[in-house]
Amino acid sequence: MNSLSGYKKIPVKTWFLTYVGELPKANSLEDSISFKRWKNPSVEEYLEIYEEVGRKWGWTGRLLKSTEELTEILQSENNEVWLFKVENKVAGFFELLRSESDTEIVYLGLKPEWIGKGLGRKLIQASVYMAGQNGEKIWLHTCERDHASALQAYQKLGFKIEKETTLMEYYPE
Repeated sequence: MNSLSGYKKIPVKTWFLTYVGELPKANSLEDSISFKRWKNPSVEEYLEIYEEVGRKWGWTGRLLKSTEELTEILQSENNEVWLFKVENKVAGFFELLRSESDTEIVYLGLKPEWIGKGLGRKLIQASVYMAGQNGEKIWLHTCERDHASALQAYQKLGFKIEKETTLMEYYPE
């Protein structure tokens, strides 16, 4: 694990949600919106978008991994990184982790300049659509440090809270 200098562990209220809605249709997105699988991104390129999207929310999960650990995750056949594009510009990304019984939406977010433009809903729908392609359970987690509308948006779009807990998480000091 990388040095934890500059980080502190704090209690964070966290919700685990399962998708119970109908799978979105492939054509439910506007023509200007697309998403494309980003196969085997380099650690450097991945961390660039990860930090840009997650900085405001205190994302640290991937930052605290060694280069070797993160390379292994990104090259795993069960891990999928998808770029979310608006008018052919990368507006955000989502990351899926597939197992035999479920698919976790591990990360999902927009770059700061795309927030507040009504794209969060479309990003969630795109991630659910791709996560649901194997017909297994879809789930994610969010926390009180996420966007103020995140939990409500997930629920509105078909997610149900399965568990609420407080976890000790690393956040920048």
